[in-house]
Amino acid sequence: MSRTLSAYTSFGIGGEAKRLSVAKSAEELVSLSGDSLVLGGGSNVLVSDYGYDGTVVINRYCSYLRDGLTVTCGSGTTLPTLCAFLAEEGLSGLEWACGIPGTVGGAVTMNAGAFSHSISERLIYADVSVGGRVVRLSNDKLGFSYRSSAVTRDMTVVSACFLLDADKPSSVKARCKSYSALRFATQPKGRSAGSVFKNPEGLKIARLIDEAGLKGYRVGGAQISEKHANFIVNLGGATARDVVKIINTVKERLSENNIRAEEEIIYIGEFD
Repeated sequence: MSRTLSAYTSFGIGGEAKRLSVAKSAEELVSLSGDSLVLGGGSNVLVSDYGYDGTVVINRYCSYLRDGLTVTCGSGTTLPTLCAFLAEEGLSGLEWACGIPGTVGGAVTMNAGAFSHSISERLIYADVSVGGRVVRLSNDKLGFSYRSSAVTRDMTVVSACFLLDADKPSSVKARCKSYSALRFATQPKGRSAGSVFKNPEGLKIARLIDEAGLKGYRVGGAQISEKHANFIVNLGGATARDVVKIINTVKERLSENNIRAEEEIIYIGEFD
């Protein structure tokens, strides 16, 4: 198994991990996580070109169990997989997430959102591993805010339980199709980490980057998308250093107008 982390990130960027393992069950995830870095879909992260000087666990714990209007799923379940299951079951409430390439664990940790919705709206609780012990944290204990939660790097989401609404499978599928079409129309194809920056309160960061004249700005193999200025796309052969240079340019340019650009993506490893 390759230890090169570019193979496990949506950006397709990153050097080698010192050690790498895969967890396919809750028990494996709890026992392996410990002091390790856990990666699910590898979206929303930028891994250093130098890699990660430690153990990385790839979370492949995929499961889902329905009980009435609730569904409990393993944290390695991808959001598209979960949404497809919910659609077949006639359960509504997460259609907006059907095109997000991350996993349930990452979505809970980052309070992932799109189209004015967020994962915290439907979450009842999450089982979280802390120091090898699993604790159940209810929604109000998870400290959710915009693209953030109380889940820290020494904690690992093991599973999550959601409350949905009953609806016709055909209606749920139609909404998923509509959200997918909207995402396709507004977001770029290719390898990226999703949205790079958080939206400042009351503002759209993509518009600010565009107005700063940076849409299409390129460094090496990385480029600010011509389609959506809050995406940086790996055109092929992009390095983490290329991406960081673009990020710093955006931050510097926007700071000239007293706007603070704060990253949504998470940095992994050492950066110059």
